Amino acid sequence: MAQIRPFRAYRPCQGMEKRIAALPYDVYNREEACEVVKKNPESFLAVDRAETQFGEEVDTYADCVYEKADQLLREKIQEGKFVQDPTPCFYLYELTMDGHSQTGAVGCASIDDYRNNVIKKHENTRAEKELDRIRHVDICDAQTGPIFLAYRDNAAITAIVNKIKTQDVEYDFTSPDGIRHRVWVIGEAGDIAAIRKAFADIDQLYIADGHHRAASAVKVGEKRRN
Repeated sequence: MAQIRPFRAYRPCQGMEKRIAALPYDVYNREEACEVVKKNPESFLAVDRAETQFGEEVDTYADCVYEKADQLLREKIQEGKFVQDPTPCFYLYELTMDGHSQTGAVGCASIDDYRNNVIKKHENTRAEKELDRIRHVDICDAQTGPIFLAYRDNAAITAIVNKIKTQDVEYDFTSPDGIRHRVWVIGEAGDIAAIRKAFADIDQLYIADGHHRAASAVKVGEKRRN
């Protein structure tokens, strides 16, 4: 059974979502990341890739880079650019490109499921790349990069998703690359319980993208348990 839990996300305040939204940290080299953040200082890439706040003389993996990431995240929270839901929630995140949409349920997956192979992997990971995200997650005290998990088609989950998507949307914007983003917050206790139960009936989850982020998050969790 897969353990999927709701959580209290920090997410953009209304009106900031389009400016904060960013592509994954590892699709850019340092020069490209600096250019993105220079054009839009509010981009979450500034937190994900905090070396953008320093000159080239500062190493990408220097201690001050991770400390800066933590500082930037805390400042954005204090400034009200991020808000936190008062109770644990699930979320739906829909992407639409060229008329094709995909929707994901956003929640917390289990370290134990990863270790016990309920969560299946298909890529090896590199220690040096893991170390970067281990330090980033640990110092920021936040899981800053989502992991894309897949599961076999499930009628119960599909029914819940379809129901939620008839409700008011929290965010709805189109990013500069032409992709439409929509997000719903799932805060009702009955919906949360139904999602947890539906995933508990699923035997396997599969990492579609984010092997290094997953491995790094698990190692931070193990470190904290110990």
